[in-house]
Amino acid sequence: MLGKRRKLSLAQGAGVSILGLAAGLVSLFLATLDISLLARMILLFCAWFALWFFSHDLVHHVTGTLVGIRFQYYYLGRSAIRKLKLPIIPQVMNRVPVPVLKIDPESMKHATVRSKRIMYRSGAIVSMILPWLIIPESFALGPIIGLLFLALVLGNDLFTLYFSPKTGDFYRARMVQD
Repeated sequence: MLGKRRKLSLAQGAGVSILGLAAGLVSLFLATLDISLLARMILLFCAWFALWFFSHDLVHHVTGTLVGIRFQYYYLGRSAIRKLKLPIIPQVMNRVPVPVLKIDPESMKHATVRSKRIMYRSGAIVSMILPWLIIPESFALGPIIGLLFLALVLGNDLFTLYFSPKTGDFYRARMVQD
């Protein structure tokens, strides 16, 4: 385990996520400037990472709030990826801290099944969709670079579609019962 949980208030956690998303959008914009190819590629990779990573819990938070689910705080925890029986990835993810939202259990008791499922699915769906924003600019750098970034974005989506129903958000949504 990562040791004692480092808690962030809901405002702090959302703020970090918003700043991370803003950094991703700034990186995407900077990648359009007339700078070196390597710098533009690095900026696009940073944009991909930020759009993928920082959107997930923020969207759970916003969606959950909209459907009546409350949260207590954010904390640094471990990814559910570590539960998969794959080579290397679970061992790495067991050591990498990720932001996690602590759901208020009382609000979950009163939320509808539909609301719970929407909240659980929202993070995975958005973290699959937002990284697609980098694709037009990646192809502007050339077809080979565009194809490399396309492979990255598609790889993320395919991995999420494989992983999430087994131990992730889609799994949690499927397990929701009345």
